[in-house]
Amino acid sequence: MPPFCTVQELMVLDPLRQSTIIGGWAGRENQISQVVTAVPQLAASDLTNSLVIIRQESQVQDTEATLRTYLHSGAAAILFIGPDTVLLPCLTAIAEERQMPLLASGKSLEEQEFVFALELVITLNKGKRLIHFAEYSNLNQLTAIGTDLPPMLTKLAVYLQNPVVLVNPAFHIISCSTDEKLLDHIEREQLTRLARLQHYRCKAGELLATPYLSKLENSNGGSVSCWVNPLLRDGQIYGYLLVFDVSNHLNPLDVCRIKETGIFSLQVLAHRKTIEDTEKKYQDHFLYDLLYNNFVTEESLIQRARHWNWDFSKPQQILIMEPDDLHLLTNKSRMLRKLQLNVEDFLQHKYRQVIVTEQQGQIVIIIGDIMNEGKTAKQQWKSLGKSLQAYMQEIITEVTFSIGIGKFYTTIADLCRSYQEAKHALDLGRFIQEKGHITHFEELGIIRLLSHMSLEQLDDYYKEYLAVLIEYDEKNDTNFIETLHVYFQQNGDLNLTAEKLFQHANTLRYRLKKIEELLETDLKQLENRINLSVACKIFKIRKTNL
Repeated sequence: MPPFCTVQELMVLDPLRQSTIIGGWAGRENQISQVVTAVPQLAASDLTNSLVIIRQESQVQDTEATLRTYLHSGAAAILFIGPDTVLLPCLTAIAEERQMPLLASGKSLEEQEFVFALELVITLNKGKRLIHFAEYSNLNQLTAIGTDLPPMLTKLAVYLQNPVVLVNPAFHIISCSTDEKLLDHIEREQLTRLARLQHYRCKAGELLATPYLSKLENSNGGSVSCWVNPLLRDGQIYGYLLVFDVSNHLNPLDVCRIKETGIFSLQVLAHRKTIEDTEKKYQDHFLYDLLYNNFVTEESLIQRARHWNWDFSKPQQILIMEPDDLHLLTNKSRMLRKLQLNVEDFLQHKYRQVIVTEQQGQIVIIIGDIMNEGKTAKQQWKSLGKSLQAYMQEIITEVTFSIGIGKFYTTIADLCRSYQEAKHALDLGRFIQEKGHITHFEELGIIRLLSHMSLEQLDDYYKEYLAVLIEYDEKNDTNFIETLHVYFQQNGDLNLTAEKLFQHANTLRYRLKKIEELLETDLKQLENRINLSVACKIFKIRKTNL
């Protein structure tokens, strides 16, 4: 049997690389061992493993008749050469049905040029150098012509006969192939979301440099294979190139094409990000001035915001989100970038104007009035916080996030107050609730007063009420302070406190009685409970910050 290559392998090189795919690309694995030019007597012969070249006749009818004849032959593929003829749709339909690649070229080329290309591809294939050669030659071609993203992705989709989607690091669609016959926009959105969930579930914390295959299970019980090509440079992820293998026939050379298109896409995204980062520096400076009230007049602030199409003539409110135990994370900056990007992606689908910035290790979110009928402002914002937490937990499963919410003010000049309140709600909320809390400033109650006291005053207060107990714990390793703190957290409920501390109720009663004796106080008295509860909270805050 003579040596052969597939149709798609032959299209790696000129002159076939410059041809256009008209139809039948599902047969791109058809094997070619010879190149022949169509003549009347050839149609009846055995054309197995043949690339048939058909040149435009003087009469269009003759050309179409010849093409129809060879489409019903046993050829591996057909190349039509003619500058002007528009082929009938029925001929394309025949090519699709018979899975016979039908290619077109406007250049007048000789049979021997294709023979040389065939021999070279077979030689490269034997030496297992074809894929590397294809990657190099096609990448040079792509960068030379400087094609924009949508045409480039569409070109790849036509070649692969599969839909192609380019997403940012949060898997938000940036661009995609334009042929919806392969996949409509609703299915594309659904599969992209599944790819995001699968990626974060299986590849959490990894920065992969090579494409990998992901199996996506859809809601109908079916599955679709998805090639995910990370667009990575210098340890920074710029996005992902996704190819949904709806035709289920991708091969190693296809993956090579996916990689080379990914390299071009990475160049485009890296260039865009350079421009965006420059603009973001100006935005962050402006937002810092906004949050710390560094502006002359409210009108000047509103005017500056219009540069980025932000309307600050209407009321805004602030929510702050922060990973719990941020100081324990190995790569804080990467985590914060990932968090900011995904928060932006989640909120931009819901609200007309959303501003997300990272300030001092916290993600600050500024949104206009989001009031809905039937809900108070506090309820509305806490509901948003819960939705945001749930979304982030899908993506970053190994970290919990807490949220602080400031009060609502009617003027933009008071937004700095809302910012400080949200920071206090975030910090102080951790000592009222567990990790992953959502705390509104108004819920802090008497604890709000602590944010205005000096550290010396706070230390004096808790020591006045707890010094004896702290000293006893240090000498006897009893941890009575924690017992008292949990007791107040559970509103004095003995059963809940015992359950929380993994103690028997009788043991807890004994420990509380001992605490009363040491402090010479009565826990049944409301004033004593308030003083000790506040002292315990201050002690926890100061101990954490030391």
